[in-house]
Amino acid sequence: MKSTKAILIMFFMIFVTAAPWVHGQTAQPPENQWKFTVIPFMWATTIDSKVTVGGYDVETRTSFSDIWQNLNGAMMIRLEAQKGKFGLFLEPQYSKIKVDGTFVRQRHANLPAIPRDLTLTYEQWTVEGGGFYQAGKWRVGEDKDQWVVVDVLAGARYWSIKVDLDTSTIINPDRSNSWVDPIIGARLNADLSRKVMLNLRADIGGFGVGSDFSWNGLAAIGYRFTENITGLLGYRALYVNYKSGTSRARYEETLHGPIMGLAFTF
Repeated sequence: MKSTKAILIMFFMIFVTAAPWVHGQTAQPPENQWKFTVIPFMWATTIDSKVTVGGYDVETRTSFSDIWQNLNGAMMIRLEAQKGKFGLFLEPQYSKIKVDGTFVRQRHANLPAIPRDLTLTYEQWTVEGGGFYQAGKWRVGEDKDQWVVVDVLAGARYWSIKVDLDTSTIINPDRSNSWVDPIIGARLNADLSRKVMLNLRADIGGFGVGSDFSWNGLAAIGYRFTENITGLLGYRALYVNYKSGTSRARYEETLHGPIMGLAFTF
């Protein structure tokens, strides 16, 4: 546990971590050449969740300080490749936390449900991938040397969630579920000056194919240190509402918080 935190602290200090929506913010190669972007990032999330597992309803609110204290492991990175107006993206995220919460179980219809303390171990993978197309690109600024770029994107977001409940009784349910959400969205990248830029992104998904519904939003300000290194600071929120009819499992979760980092383009 200590070694994991030490690695994460070093990772944070070296990279100041990154936002995963950088595009068009560094020196632009010729249109017929590939451009690659590698973005390790830190997302200081607060997690609001409602989980139903084996007839137990669990509600938790976990702040970033709680997550940091109870973190067992984490990995976050985004990769992009673009040639001309077309590009590809891939973003895997992994986290495992253990937190205290409460559960409610309705044993008898005519009696009130009594909440109890529990320990919730929550392990989650999300892997987002797909492609984007540059729908528009315009010169702006007094010297027309800055850009506003609009991309449309489509792809999928894979979710894998494993939940273990320690109820301090002989009944300790656990459940694993995974699904894939189709996603569609758009993003805007605008140079506010030669050094400062604005990134906006939004997408929606699920549509009953995987989850019932999900959405994702990001707003960030970037600062170009060099032609190939951009630092960012912003805020991101990700919501999902999933229900499985066969395993009696339901997850309604909102992850939100500041996001920071560096993007390396070559």
